[in-house]
Amino acid sequence: MCRLFAVLAERPVRVHRAFDALKRQALEHKDGWGIARFDAGVPHLEVNVTPAHACARFRQLGEELATQSLITHIRLASVGSVTERNAHPFFARGWAFMHNGTVANFAKHRDAIRSHIAEHHLEQIRGETDSETCFALFRTVLDGVQQPGVDDMKRALARVMTTVSVITDTGDARSAMNFLVTDGRRMVAVRRGRTLFRSSEGGAHFIASERLWDDGVWLEVPEEGVVGIDERLDVRVSTVSDWV
Repeated sequence: MCRLFAVLAERPVRVHRAFDALKRQALEHKDGWGIARFDAGVPHLEVNVTPAHACARFRQLGEELATQSLITHIRLASVGSVTERNAHPFFARGWAFMHNGTVANFAKHRDAIRSHIAEHHLEQIRGETDSETCFALFRTVLDGVQQPGVDDMKRALARVMTTVSVITDTGDARSAMNFLVTDGRRMVAVRRGRTLFRSSEGGAHFIASERLWDDGVWLEVPEEGVVGIDERLDVRVSTVSDWV
């Protein structure tokens, strides 16, 4: 398992409360961390294999960072070694993507999943994770969509979840797929097999694996739920079945 945190806001907000909580969670989720933030629309990706609770850079970001658009991942490796190439978030073609969960028996089903991925996206996979493969499948689904909107993002993530589950859900095995993707202006997350929560305050919207602070209202995203935040910061919750 891993842990996710994301914010999309109308003005820069500080993230110290979230980073303090993530440092505590990193005592268990110890296999590094990563962030993707979009400052003035310009993406910046940073990953590190040092546990977040023991990393001076993660502590510095928590103390200093204010941002309108950020996604953060702390990793507990289940597929792929603990290296920077396997660290989330993954970034390609303006999209940042992260995953909490595990594709069931990924080594067994990898080739079947990758048969649905366009060759030019397969060529961009750098690591060994199930997560990066799912990201490549997301981009494949969006191929041909001109200027994709938030509904296209929802539909693509739902397609990824459905395609992977059809291939991998056999017997007692069930893939866990909490995915989150953003281009810095829009954000979509889906829940399957792991906890996921959302909160809003003061023009900022947050998505996280757990309730990260007590002085706020956190709403649980339902299983097989989809959360979409558009460029106007409107939040809508739907289900995966609405988009497949």
